[in-house]
Amino acid sequence: MPATECCLPLLFTVGARALGLGDAVTARTSPGSLFANPATLADVTDDEFLVHNTRTSLEQSNTFTLLIRSEVAGTFALSYRLVDHGEQDARDPNGNPTGRIGVFEQILTASYATRVTTGINAGINYKLYQFRQDCRGFCGIEGFSATTHGIDAGVQVRPSAIESLELGASIVHLGFPLQVINADQASPMPTRIRVGGAYEVAHHFTADTAVVAWLVLDVIASPRDASQSLANVGAELSLDRTLFLWMGYAGGSGLTGGASVGVGLVYDRFDVGVSKSFLSSPIDDSEPIQFTFGIRF
Repeated sequence: MPATECCLPLLFTVGARALGLGDAVTARTSPGSLFANPATLADVTDDEFLVHNTRTSLEQSNTFTLLIRSEVAGTFALSYRLVDHGEQDARDPNGNPTGRIGVFEQILTASYATRVTTGINAGINYKLYQFRQDCRGFCGIEGFSATTHGIDAGVQVRPSAIESLELGASIVHLGFPLQVINADQASPMPTRIRVGGAYEVAHHFTADTAVVAWLVLDVIASPRDASQSLANVGAELSLDRTLFLWMGYAGGSGLTGGASVGVGLVYDRFDVGVSKSFLSSPIDDSEPIQFTFGIRF
């Protein structure tokens, strides 16, 4: 039986666009796609600061990303994600509260992407992951933290023979096991291989270039456990590249699977989006909602 994986928040989608498309974001350029394929940053056109907020009844997370683009060197990004699992009372043998125990996870990601040659981009992420348990007051147990490191690497291809096709492939969350107790009980990172494609279909039906419709597909596989392989599909409709509608279906379970919808708006220097997922196998009423706000400068 494969070892139990650590660091499961790494598998959750980040950003309204990613959630709205069912996490089928490996192939197309977007600032929010860097967590699925860092190569998708190479053709980002502006410097930008983004905030992604995720809410479920189980946790709340916030992700902050700063993108800096250089015409000569490529695109650089730095992201920080805080996943807050909330607090609970620590009690003495008589049931009286003596302190508060808080559990959270934080992920720091440094990204770089560049154009290798015409139609081919490449990118890499380095990530620092930490799990923490802290105490305020007297908890009867000591606070602790566990840290590990990982990388993502990916490519993005636009075949010259098919102008409306974009392809992407990446390996994500490749790194060292997370050791909480001892080396024998260390848990491996949730490494995944992602292959995706995107095709623009509206040009087959209308000559109006203000209407753009992309169909997207991702296949995601675990090199340790073939039973964890899944397929995600989505569709993105944009009007004058200002108003966006996202629809998707993720083939996973729990907090990573099910249908999703979302809307986005690009106005002047601002990007906003909101998406909701309808879980295929809900744990409770914790269907995720994602909010994204970005400002270009």
